[in-house]
Amino acid sequence: MPDGDIFHSELSGIYQKSYRILCEGKLERNECARITTQAFLKDIKKKGAAPIVIAKGMGKLLTQVTEHTGENRSVDWTALSKKLDRLAQQANIPNRAKSLVLDAGKSVLHDFRYGQKADASAIQELVIERYMQKVYLSSFEERIPLTRNHHAKVDHATVTERVEALQPDIFAQIHKWARKANDDEDVANLRRTRRSTIKEIDLDEDLL
Repeated sequence: MPDGDIFHSELSGIYQKSYRILCEGKLERNECARITTQAFLKDIKKKGAAPIVIAKGMGKLLTQVTEHTGENRSVDWTALSKKLDRLAQQANIPNRAKSLVLDAGKSVLHDFRYGQKADASAIQELVIERYMQKVYLSSFEERIPLTRNHHAKVDHATVTERVEALQPDIFAQIHKWARKANDDEDVANLRRTRRSTIKEIDLDEDLL
């Protein structure tokens, strides 16, 4: 099948291969995850550094909140939410990326408002991680059901199960990338984690 074939009209070209291999079911889960992670990395790099910088700015605002709550000071959650709105609206980025990064910031705000604790030093990284997760979900996983008939005539339940099985691997990689993106304030230098290689054991080798 040549590159550029469309197997799912609601997915961007970046994700067509991932969708196809999931429908065909010929590869192991870890290989499907590797290919999908590669597609997602292209997607996140295409969106550029600006959403990362905005997410980090939201993280700074939210860090101040955790410091205040630690001092038993009350927090005006509505005012803080509006600050996140303004930060997003001032950004010169496409509306979709703006919406995703704002959703990420507000999801972290929601968690803090209702009692979830976080290390203050990692909050900026947390908002970036949520942003990346939302990009993956909205660009790939949540779009899978948006077709009447799946490739290779596979049923919807099977495709859904295969896609959901990838999420732990994808999110584990995103967790690592969020730290790097936070340090760099960019996504240009993100790389996939190398696949581990296991050396074949020579049974005649003296292991002592």
